[in-house]
Amino acid sequence: QSSLKAIARPQQQSGQTSIRQIYEHIERLRKGNNRVKMIWVPSRDDDLSMSREAKRQAKKATRAGCTPQSLPYQARSTRLRLAVSQLHQQRKLPNNVGNYSKRIDRALPGKHTQALYDICKRREAGVLSQLRTGMAKINSYLNKIGAAESDMCECGCGPETMEHFLFRCTRWEAERDAMRRVGQNMMGNLSFFLGGKSASDGAKWRPTVGVQKFRQLWGQHQSPRSYAVTL
Repeated sequence: QSSLKAIARPQQQSGQTSIRQIYEHIERLRKGNNRVKMIWVPSRDDDLSMSREAKRQAKKATRAGCTPQSLPYQARSTRLRLAVSQLHQQRKLPNNVGNYSKRIDRALPGKHTQALYDICKRREAGVLSQLRTGMAKINSYLNKIGAAESDMCECGCGPETMEHFLFRCTRWEAERDAMRRVGQNMMGNLSFFLGGKSASDGAKWRPTVGVQKFRQLWGQHQSPRSYAVTL
């Protein structure tokens, strides 16, 4: 019954190739002035010779070591969906890797990062990569790896996190004014200013004006704290 419904109103079900072949056979019969009517017959009806033949073929197909004479068709949409799913699994980062970076950029890993760093000079790219990975020379990270006694910022207003450094630290108000002019409503959005890309963004994605302004303002420093760091 479901097969007849699919033939009557084909949408995107599996088996589109088989349905198309059925339509082609029907069209050839119609050209010979034949009428085609498809009906469903219960498998219990042994009075029909076609029913008996169908049962015989079904039993033959289930014998041990039996292989189909022709491989079943698979709808193009089904093949494409499976291929895309497999590709996403291959490109997906493990759950325990890069949690900080994935929070900023939900499309990682991806080729879009090349477009992001292509617009940067070497020093700018160094600062940007530190902030995108969470491994910048600021106290929250240094304290985490045992290189600083405290995670507090020198301004005394709170822990020196990435968000604090970019959006709240009183030592960088001049640079922050320029960031506000670019995206006042985006202040506090790390993804916007660090070049994050949504997984739903298409191939035409480009780094935002925010990240371009960021690299102009902060790229002059070799590290977020204005002292040298080996990159």
